[in-house]
Parts: sequence; C-alpha cells; structure tokens
Amino acid sequence: MNIGTRSFLDILSKHSNIELITKTGPFIGESLEMNGTRIVQVTTANDHRTWKASVFIDASYEGDLVRYSHASYTWGRESRQQYDEPYAGVRPYDTFDNFLPDYPVNATLNNGSLAPFVSPEKLGPVGSADLNLQSYTYRLCVTSTKEKQAPFIKPTNYDPNNFILLQRYINSLIASGNYSSGMPITALLQLRAYSERGCPTTDVYDLNGSFYSAVTTDAVGLSNGYANGTDEDRHRIAQEISDYVLGYLWYILTSPDVPEYTRNDLQGYGLCNDQWPENKHMTPQLYVREALRLVNENVFTQNHVVSGLCRNDTIALGSFGHDVHMVTRIVNGSYAINEGPIGTGIFTLNNSKSRQAFEIPASVLFPKRDEVTNLLVPVCHAASHIAYAATRMEPTFMLLGGAAGHFAAYSILHGHIDVQAVNVRDVQQALTRDGILLHYPPGHCD
Repeated sequence: MNIGTRSFLDILSKHSNIELITKTGPFIGESLEMNGTRIVQVTTANDHRTWKASVFIDASYEGDLVRYSHASYTWGRESRQQYDEPYAGVRPYDTFDNFLPDYPVNATLNNGSLAPFVSPEKLGPVGSADLNLQSYTYRLCVTSTKEKQAPFIKPTNYDPNNFILLQRYINSLIASGNYSSGMPITALLQLRAYSERGCPTTDVYDLNGSFYSAVTTDAVGLSNGYANGTDEDRHRIAQEISDYVLGYLWYILTSPDVPEYTRNDLQGYGLCNDQWPENKHMTPQLYVREALRLVNENVFTQNHVVSGLCRNDTIALGSFGHDVHMVTRIVNGSYAINEGPIGTGIFTLNNSKSRQAFEIPASVLFPKRDEVTNLLVPVCHAASHIAYAATRMEPTFMLLGGAAGHFAAYSILHGHIDVQAVNVRDVQQALTRDGILLHYPPGHCD
C-alpha cells in the first residue's frame, strides 16, 4: 500500500459513519434504472452489487453515471465559435512543446509508413472542433536515493522500434549543438521534487510528461477512444499507455543509440520501493487528464475563467492556468509536428488582486434539470475543453467534491428535492464553516 492510500485511510478512520467499499468494478451500463429524471439504482460489475440512493455523486475520471443516465455530455474540443473561446478547437502551429524547427524529425520509416505514435489524421481548420483528447500518461513516483529504489520495469510488450521517433528527436537535440555529449533526462521528461509542494522529503520526484520536450512520457494519440469506450477498450488503452511509458524509460536505459550521459542520468533514479509494492512499485492509476464532460444550460467556458471576477454562486476556487498536453502528432510534409498543447495563464480583470485564482459556480455540478435531478458531477463537470484545462486539477476536484457532498446532504435534508433546487447560499455557508475560501483574497468581493 502506498503512502497516499495510507494517509487517505487514516483520514477515513476518524469518521466511523463512513464505510469504504473497494474493488466493486465499473458500472454495468444497462443496469442503471431511472424513474423520470431520478436515478433509482445501478449495479457494479465485480461484485454484482446493486446500489440505491437518494442522491448519486459521480466523482470518477470517467463519468459513467453521466453517460448511463443519458445526461448530456461531450468529449474532445469545441470550436472557437461554439462558446466564443479564443483558445478553443484545433490549434495553430507553435514551437511550444514541439520539435526544433531548424532540426525537423522525419515522421516516416524507410518503407514509407508512418513511425509509431504519428497519426495519419488530417486535422480540420484552426479553431474547428474535433473529438481528440489530450494525451494521458502514468505519473511515476521516483527517487534518487539508491537504498529507496526499485528498478524500472521492462514492459511485457516492449519493442524498441516503437521509439524510433524518440531516438530521432534525441539526435535532433544533439545536432542542434545544445547537447553535444547528450542531454540530461529532464530535457526529455519532467522530474519535479515533491518538496516543491511542501513535502519534507527532498529525494522523491514526480515523473511526468514535459512541456519542454517534443517526445516525452505523454502517450500522444493513445487516449482517443477512452472517454466513450467500453470497459475492454479502457483496459486496452491503459495497457498500451503503460507499455508506452515504461517502454520509453526502458529504451533510454538500454538502447546503445541513446547518449551515455543521458542513459546514466536516468540510471540515477528508480521507482520508489515503498510505493505500490503490489504493482511492482508503479502507480495503478492511469492519469486521465480529460475524458467526457457534462453539458448543461450553463457550461463553464474560457470566458468565465477570469481572475478578479466575482460571482454570487461560487462554490470553489480554481488556481491553475490553461494546461493542455499534446493532443495530436501529425505529419507536415514528411516531418512530425505536435498539435494542441496549451500552457498559458488565465484572463485577468484590470487591477485584480486574485492572481491566478478564479471562481467556479455551483452550476458546473448539475446535469440539465429535465434530464437528471439527483446526480452531482464534481470531476467530469460542465466545462468546455479550454475551461476544463484550468479546472482539471485534483485540488479543484477535491473542492468541488466537498461542495457536491453538501448539495447532496441538503437535497436529502429538505425532503429529497432536486439537487438543482438546493439553495446555494446554504451550501456556501456550510463551505465557509469548513474553512473553504469562496473569494480570493478574502473580502475582495464585498
């Protein structure tokens, strides 16, 4: 059991009225029963247990209660025109998170076919909508202390030929003259110390895809099909992404074509041996950056993600910029280019003192009232692709989840009323008693 799980269980142990039930498996879609606009019950696959409740909260990355209850939802990218969002839709070419323009990388193999992880897709015009998802990955916990390390894993389906594009990108970095003897591993992927986030341990790192590398541990293109896929589809996609991430690292560690300096740099790290021993010390959780998103009458858009904008229905604060990892990797002529990444700050009102904070309204939690009236959705909430790029952080999900719990409680306490009918002021007062800030800095909206 990893440290995070132990900490979570320690918190739950302080609340004897909470029963934690695990390993239930996914929902069986056809088992979900509705009575008008209310979910009555749903059955889970592994234990064939049927769940009945007055209010349901779907706090999953996948949002299957949204899907199976036939609430409106979407996935992929809206067009610029749909919500008048400047960053929406297919993105224009940018050197950000991309191959070096003066040292392009060939996207084809000797036989003329495309290299692995390059898509033959022809994208629509800049700003147009599509169903592509930003890339997923597995975020690994690694350490630089030998005594705390477990070895990186060679994936069962490893094929070094899958990493031809990675090798060509490494060669292009060397050819550029920036790394004549090889690049540090952080030129290819992100290693962020947990101590940067307040953890007292200084030798443990979060290994993640980097915005400063054209070929990183983000599995570009492999996430498509996950949001609306079957359970089998999702297991297959998760396995393919696991093979990609572990294979990427294994290639660097073992290929004679990788510079010795780079290989040795990665060899200085290993998986944390106190984490997930039951899974060879690798997180079992696929990093789903974005799947389906609820659609209602008041979708939260880029135009609402504004520092300094005060609302009267705020239930949480976001605190991140618009963060979208690579969406597609396509061919321009014969060269590979990445498309879709965004890493930029949010809109700011003049004289705003809120810095990166922005207010999120209660409406993001609710399906359309004529569709489902006893479901709350804190993770796959009602936001456009671009707004979700700023709200998709786990701390924000936690805040929205807390608010969803209060909406559920007040719905039940007031006679099982529709969640959309709960007085938002009651929830705001409860959140304030919990110590949750609804405006930042405090008092600036008074």
